[in-house]
Order: sequence, then C-alpha cells, then structure tokens
Amino acid sequence: MFAQEQSVLIVHPDPVLRAGLVAALSPRQIIAVSSRDDAARTLAERVPDVVLADALEARRFIRDLDRLAPRALRVFLCPKSQTEIMRELVDVAAEGHEFHTVDPTVSVEEMTRSLSELLRQRSSRRVPTVGLEASFSVDGQLLRAQCLNVGNEGFLLRLPLEAPIERLPPGTRLFDFRVDRAGQVVLRAGGGFVRHIGLERSRAEAFFRVGIQIERPGASIGNVELASIDDMVRVLAVLRRALRRQPVLQCSLVQGVRRREGLAASLIENPEAYHPVLRCENPKHWLVAVGDVVEVVFDLSGKSYRGWAAVVRTEADGFVLSLPRSLSMYHRSSSTRFRAVENQPFGVSFSSPLTGDVIEHPVMDLQAMGVSFIYDAAREVLPAGLVIQDFTLVLPDGTRARCSAEVRDNAALLDQTAGGMARPFRCGVRLLNVEPEARQAVINAFVQARCPQVRDGRTEPFRRIWEVAQTVHLFHPDYPFEEGPHLNVLEDAHHKMASADEGLARTFLYCDGSDILGHVSGVRTHSRTWMFQHLMVLPTVRRGESISRDLSALCVDYAEAHEDIHYLRIFWRIQNKWPDRVFGWIARSMYMEGLTDLRTMNYARLAFTQPLRARKDLPQVRPATDADLQWLENHLRQKGEVVRLLADDLLAQEARMGPLGERYATCGLRRGRALFVVDGDKGPLAMALAEDATLGLSWPEMTTAFSFIVPDPLHPHVPAARDALTARCVEFYRRQGKQSAVALVQDEEVEGLVSLGFRWHCRVAEWTFHRSTARTWHMLMAAVFERLQSRTARSLEQREGHAE
Repeated sequence: MFAQEQSVLIVHPDPVLRAGLVAALSPRQIIAVSSRDDAARTLAERVPDVVLADALEARRFIRDLDRLAPRALRVFLCPKSQTEIMRELVDVAAEGHEFHTVDPTVSVEEMTRSLSELLRQRSSRRVPTVGLEASFSVDGQLLRAQCLNVGNEGFLLRLPLEAPIERLPPGTRLFDFRVDRAGQVVLRAGGGFVRHIGLERSRAEAFFRVGIQIERPGASIGNVELASIDDMVRVLAVLRRALRRQPVLQCSLVQGVRRREGLAASLIENPEAYHPVLRCENPKHWLVAVGDVVEVVFDLSGKSYRGWAAVVRTEADGFVLSLPRSLSMYHRSSSTRFRAVENQPFGVSFSSPLTGDVIEHPVMDLQAMGVSFIYDAAREVLPAGLVIQDFTLVLPDGTRARCSAEVRDNAALLDQTAGGMARPFRCGVRLLNVEPEARQAVINAFVQARCPQVRDGRTEPFRRIWEVAQTVHLFHPDYPFEEGPHLNVLEDAHHKMASADEGLARTFLYCDGSDILGHVSGVRTHSRTWMFQHLMVLPTVRRGESISRDLSALCVDYAEAHEDIHYLRIFWRIQNKWPDRVFGWIARSMYMEGLTDLRTMNYARLAFTQPLRARKDLPQVRPATDADLQWLENHLRQKGEVVRLLADDLLAQEARMGPLGERYATCGLRRGRALFVVDGDKGPLAMALAEDATLGLSWPEMTTAFSFIVPDPLHPHVPAARDALTARCVEFYRRQGKQSAVALVQDEEVEGLVSLGFRWHCRVAEWTFHRSTARTWHMLMAAVFERLQSRTARSLEQREGHAE
C-alpha cells in the first residue's frame, strides 16, 4: 500500500532503458528525464524518495543531490564491464558518499529484483496503531512513547520534545522493550535498537519520530546489526577506507582451526583488469589452502564489519582473498579507544563480586569512560552486566584511583596472543564515579597516544602563538596584528585559561621540535557544549592538510572524552572557501534532525569609537524574568529547535548560565548571559540574548555577541523592538569594558543594524553536532582529507609531467 506513494526520479539518456525502468518500478510515482539539467529543474520543484541516474557524471550529480535532495536514496546505473566508471564510483564512495549501484545490462527480471530489494525498506508495509504505548530502558532510564505504526521488523514511536533524545542516536541499544494497550501486554521483546530519529513539525505541534527495530534472537551485547552491504562498490569503498586507517584484518577459517588472528592486509586494485583482491600475511596458528573460506572482520568509525572471502591463491609469505560479496555491519562503539604508550601503562585491580578472588590485569585499551583488559575465561568469570563496586584503576605513576565499574561486554580475544591463558577473552567495562585526577591521567595519555607531535599549548608563551596567527593572517576586528593594549587582553585570557580546571579550555600545538606548525583551541562555551576554534597551520608546511585534520580530530576526541560534554560546535566564515567546502560538506552529509544543527548568521560589529544612531521614541526594554525564560524554552520547543535549546543552555533553569559562570569564576574568568525583553500584546514581542564572557576567550568574540529571538518577524512593531534591544545590548557591553559590540543576526535583521551604525563583516556558519555522531564526523573528515591529498598528488604528477 505504501509502495504506490513512493516517488522515483529516473535520469538516463537512453530512452529504451528509461522505459524499461518505468515498467520495472511501476506502480510508483515516476518521473523520467534524459539529462542532469532536466533533473535539476525537477528536483527544484519536487524532492523524490529515490533517484536512479546514469553513473557517467556521478560525482557532479551527487553535488546536485547534496544541495537539492540530500535525503533521497541514490542509485547509480553502471555496467560492471565499464571498469573506468566503476573505479570512479569506488573513489566517490570512499570519499564518504552514500549510494547504491545496479547493473543495467542484466536481465529485466534480475534488475527488477535488485531495485525492489533496494526499495524494500522504504516500501514495506506499516500498519497505523491506536492506543498502543511502548516502554523501554536506555542507560538505566525508563522511557515511554506513543506507538504510531508497526511493521514486521519494528515500530515507529512518537516521543515528546522534552524527551532525552540525546540518549537515542541511531544504533543505541534498548532493553526491556514492551508494548501495552490499556495496561495489557501486546508485545514483549528482550531488546531492540534505534534505526533512525527525526523531528516532525506542524503548525499545531512538534515531536520526535523514532524508528525502533526489534532485536533478533541470538544477538549479543555490543553487536547490533545495522545493515548488510552487498553492493560491490560500497564493499570496496568500506574496505579501502578501513585498510587506509589500519592495514589489519581479523581473519579466521570457517572450517578447521577457527582461531582468529590479526593479519597485515592490503587491497590490491589492478588498474588494467578491475578485479580487486585482498592480500594477507600468513597466519601463525593455522594453514590456508586454495578454496578455503575465511571470515574477515574489521572496525571502522565505531562500527564492525564482517564478511566471508575465498582463498584464490597462496604465496610464500601470504595468501590472496577474493573480495567479500557482502559485509554485515554492526554497531560497536561510539567513542574512540586508544592503546596507552609503553611509558604510560595502566592497570586494573578489583575483587570479583561473584567469587571474592582478587583480579589484576594490565589495560589493553581505554577511553575516558571505560577500559578493556584481557582475562582468562577458563578460570575467571566476568559476565556482561556485572557491577563491581570496588574497582581500582592503576595509573602510570603507580597511583591507585578507586571507582566503580560495570561489565559492558566480553568476547574471545581476536588475535589470541595472550601468553599463559587457556581462553583469553577481552572484557570491556564502563567506569563510574571516577576521580578527576584519574580521568585527567587517561585524557593526557590519550593525547600522547593520539598524536605524539602535539603538545599542551596552555603553558606556551602567548606571543609565540600570536606569531602563527600573524603568519596565517588570522585577522579579527577587535585584535589587530600590531602592538597595543589589546594583545595584553589576549595574553591575560590565555594565562587564565591555562590555569582553568580540565574540561573548561584546552590548547593543542602541533610542533616540529621547538617550532610551532599548527594550533587549535577549544573552550566550553556552555555547560554541555565544546567549541573548537582558532585552527591555523603555517602555509609553508607541505603537510598542512594532514596537520589540520589531526588537530581538528584531536580537539573533537578530547571533548568527547568528557562525559558531560554533549555537543560540539564549529564556526567558520562562509566566504572562506576552504573551511566552507570541508566543514560545510561534512555538516550537510551527517545531518540528523534532533542531533545536528547547521545555522547561518551575519556577523555585524559596532566599534565604540562610532556613535549608535538610535532614535529616541523606542519601546521600553526590561530584563527578562523567570516567566520570560520559561516562555523562551517553550518557544524553542514548539519550533523544534531542540539542539539549540540544549546546546545553548536555553532551558529556563539554565538560561542565565549561573553554574557555568561559577566554574569560570574559580579561575578568574567570566561567563554568563543577560536577557532583555520588549513586551507585546500577548507576551514578548522580541528578546535579546547578550552573551557575556572574559574578553579574549574567543578572538572573534563569539562568546560576547548578542542575538535576537522574535516569535513573529512580520509584526509591524518588530523593527522598533530590535532597535531598542540593540541599544540596550550596546549599553550592556560598554559597561563590561568592551571596545565594540558584536551581533550574530539573520539576513532580515542586518539592514536595521546597519542603519544604527553597525558594520556588516561577513556571513558565518555555526554547526553543532551531538557527541553520538562524532564517529561519523571522523569518517567524513578522513574521507575529505583523503580526497584533498589525492588531488594534491595528481596535480604534482601533472606538474612533473609538464616539466619533463
């Protein structure tokens, strides 16, 4: 019944093939066009559910789809015999683009079957439900939701806007799932997991739609199967990305000695005959022969992939595998693990709650929220879910930090190289109630393991950092490059942030000996939000792109290591082509309503050497009351701006930022917010949020800018209300000792500010994403920089060719 409602756009120059596709996909709503230009005009009028297109201009067409139909399912038609186009599709997929491929030269029946399988999930039948309520547990919290519809594989639930959706990113495991009607159990399942989450808006209300897939029997903790990839282009792209990051595959025979080993591996892509294969080193504990089937497992971006491949050839020092025909994808971990370096060993010690035996082991890998270690399952019992109240983390200097822990998963060790153990297992535990000193030791070890060339920049003389800013021309209006008292302001802020407690601010320097090659800093701008800023790399550095990637990734990983940081934020000038191309593409690619937010604003500034040209008959402005703060929270909820509500501390009880301000005050810094209101007939006509912070916390002063909240922009009195609020904010910043006032406003608000004497500087993008999407961010970031590096390599080859 729902298949007929699907809309499909077919783009192909061959009229015969277009007609065959229309017949194969009927009775769906189908539009068939012959060119990319015709498709662009069609997409501008209506966004289809599915787009089928010729693969000849896939890269250009993907750009159109990113702009006009970012949520559409993409399928490219490419004969497997066209090796050059296939190779180009693999390159595009390896850059992080998601799409499927179908061979149009196969029989009509086979092509129809392939397309139907791709569309199955979007066209499977759903039955609307009335009176059903679902309940489930996530992270120990019981949640209830209205059931909207049900299918053979799961449910679509409705959650209110105040629900903690930050706990429900796709892949999240749910426990004790049940469905009731009037108190009577309709369905009971051991668990499930989140497939997708989105925001539903209407004039009357807004709520979150959460798709839940019921877990199949036999699934284990930590192995949530998300999808099966059987498209050769996508299989090859995933393998290429994974082996570039870590050239190791976990391999085991399907029959015979089923002992898994980590084997050095590489992807062999023959440019002449495009039949890629995998080459692995010889295992130590089993033998391979031509015809054996090998299971291959690898991790990428918080997901585990598993497939089967046949041995096609053996060599003296290794063997060659065919490409897996499909890969099963599982949700594994949403946080970055790392292995501590040799000079910083960690250990664990605890008494088993089951037997009372004292268990001590070195740590295998760790993160700020958990550790894993190897134990002997033949003599030690550590089931998943076991709570250990008296758990000790042994730090590299021998200090013992006591906390509690919970066993989250256990599994046979992949490489099985632990000496002296009959059955070596890996045990992963979540740390609870960790002392700040212990968490800091883990974070410091993480930074060193993540990138040895990066050092803590908080103790670096500020003038050395400022020299890098001068070299890269990182100009900000309040802080010109020439000497003056403004540099003392920045230097004072730098020293105070260096003494701040961990998790409030951090500076990373990429160094070559004593020379600073790159810089990035991060600051907790709100109670749950980490903003990284001031990214700069010396232009003379040949590997500048990789340094930019490492510094950005390290800043994100550092923030993710703090459990109380839920959101990460980046600002950039839209006119600056490099960050807009890189971060803009990533932001659009990983868009997920309710978890990410991309906003564009205008950066306008009034230097206090210039007068404010405000008229005198402006409406009255008053400070916001508690009732106004509650109105603000309700207004943002009704608009569905949940990310902004939580990331900007705009809940009623947090809007004045008192707790965060107290934390800043302990190290001589200031952070807060003033809120001003102009009243209307039935509530606030307009409100201004005037951010307050120590000068120099952000060089472009993003933490001391004001903005407007206007419920009805078309109200005739709104322009006067904005002018009045602007005058009040300017007065507020003068009293704070600032030399200027900065406004971050929407397009329709710029003209009013310019008429008051403000100068428009640029348009800026503000991108905020939830910590649960950080692994996707890393994957796309790596894909972007791999693409940039390959372009650089090609241009160098072309230059060398011209020189010859």
